[in-house]
Amino acid sequence: MLSLLYDCIDVNKNHIISIFQTRKYIFISIKLDKPIGWKSIYNQSYNPSLMTSGWLSWVRANDVEIMTVLQNQASNLVKATSVLSDSISDYSTLKEKNTILKNLEHEGDQLTHKLFTIIDKTFVTPIDKEDISELTSAIDQVLDDTHGTSDKLVLFKIQKPPRYLQEFVTLLETASQEIYSAVTELHKGKREKLLQYSKAISKCEHDGDSVYRIAIADLFEAHDAIDIIKLKEVYETLENALDRSRDVADVIEDIALKYR
Repeated sequence: MLSLLYDCIDVNKNHIISIFQTRKYIFISIKLDKPIGWKSIYNQSYNPSLMTSGWLSWVRANDVEIMTVLQNQASNLVKATSVLSDSISDYSTLKEKNTILKNLEHEGDQLTHKLFTIIDKTFVTPIDKEDISELTSAIDQVLDDTHGTSDKLVLFKIQKPPRYLQEFVTLLETASQEIYSAVTELHKGKREKLLQYSKAISKCEHDGDSVYRIAIADLFEAHDAIDIIKLKEVYETLENALDRSRDVADVIEDIALKYR
């Protein structure tokens, strides 16, 4: 739309009065001191280079940059859940892996901040700013709770992983992989694929609810009061991570339905 407008109107950007965006169109009010020179808009092809040059460069859409940061954020989450899973499988590496998770969580915070900065300065975004904001925030919260799980295992000095922890973490790892697949699919706009990924993420969260209930019941069967408090905190943090992944699924579903 912007490149077409650039190609059709001969006007100085200083004459712009206001810009208003809807989901499909951009309306620009222009102060005229000479007639507008309209060129034929027929048989014109989209030229991305026009978006980064000329007077419309200041309202260009940062589609590629925005989607790249989102994909990097989702990829970072996959790395984090994989590290957490490895630390549970080989519990002797917990402290070492917790340091790695701390760095990944910090990297995730930087990506989130970067994305908020980009969309704040971008007029035209590939999807609604509210959707981008909710998506990046939810992914960041999943990452925070992923690191939080490992951190509590270290801080509480839990000597061996509780019985249902690996099953719980595997569900979180699977959910993160589905999140990454969904985010990489966003720019293609294939509704069926996005809904498929959203459903898969939601299933992980649903299965996690079942594991959580069984795990908590098991705690009260064979642990003392202090261990119950510690391990319940760990399970609740994992449960929160899966709940936040469900939030990601909801945003993805909303996007799929909104832009179908």
